[in-house]
Amino acid sequence: MADEAEQPSRFRRIVRRLWWLHSTVALAFGVGVMLFARAGLAYADKVMIALLASWLLLFVALRFITGPANRRDDEHVVREGLRVATNYVIKQFYQQMFFFLTPLYASSATWSLSSWNWWLAPILLVCAIVSTMDLVFDHFVMERRWLASLMYGLAMFALLNVLMPLVAGVDHLTGLIVAAAATPASVALLTFSVRQVLSPQGAVITLAMTGALLAAVWYEPFAIPPAPLAMPETAVGHGTAGNWECLPASAHVIRADQLDGLRCGSLVREPGKPKEPLVHVWTLHGNVLYEVEPTRLSCDSDGDSEVWVSPFPPDKLPKDPRGTWSCETYTRGGQLVGVRKFDVVAP
Repeated sequence: MADEAEQPSRFRRIVRRLWWLHSTVALAFGVGVMLFARAGLAYADKVMIALLASWLLLFVALRFITGPANRRDDEHVVREGLRVATNYVIKQFYQQMFFFLTPLYASSATWSLSSWNWWLAPILLVCAIVSTMDLVFDHFVMERRWLASLMYGLAMFALLNVLMPLVAGVDHLTGLIVAAAATPASVALLTFSVRQVLSPQGAVITLAMTGALLAAVWYEPFAIPPAPLAMPETAVGHGTAGNWECLPASAHVIRADQLDGLRCGSLVREPGKPKEPLVHVWTLHGNVLYEVEPTRLSCDSDGDSEVWVSPFPPDKLPKDPRGTWSCETYTRGGQLVGVRKFDVVAP
């Protein structure tokens, strides 16, 4: 009798270990998705269709299949199997979306203490890892509709922000606004019933959240990186430019009597070429000295890359130019692309 009583417990331990093994395999597969994420942008239109399909599946699942509200004590094995299969499919959507997005935002972010637009990439990575942990995702995330909805809302916002410039050809600020406008209503419909969302109180709350998110991205666009636009290289140089110069020769320390020909160059990359002009903002000790739209050069162009260069006008030089300078690259809509710092020292 004792041996028979131990069998279920032993079986559960084996099943639990198998689930953790599956989670490890899913994590390894997710790393592979991260390595080839940028190549997947060539199929942006298909990714957009997958996003819509995953939202519809999650909408149906949270109401009729998964979660404690849809579980019965005398549940038939077929219904239980349907719930497990649905959870598995939903997990795949979560995993692929988060692992797909993480490297795109990591490469687009400016990893500096002077910038905060890198915050999204670590959060996406944490969500990606959690979505591979079957026992955590099944028994904690999917059991709490609000948490599953928030995670999906984050993925939807981040994915729309990436896909809109690629699919619709709009600039990055427009894509950011579309993502901010679509996300609150989508999360609300996943979290609450349609009747609750469309009620006077629900509609007011949903509109208020939409307005707040729109205001946030409109007034603080530099907090979100313009993914998938990335700046793999930037440089500041001085002196006479060469005949075939693309990016200037990089200098990190420049003497104050050698600032003639001071210029900043940005090499930016985006599938299908960058969607909008850039802006260079020159600062000294954090104070803006000069802001200009740089000139696009016809060099180092492979269809996805462009080089933008701006000279610093001599009449804008301060009387004492010594200190820490920076050339900050923004999209025309105000999203930070990257920063190049350098020091000007005494002659």
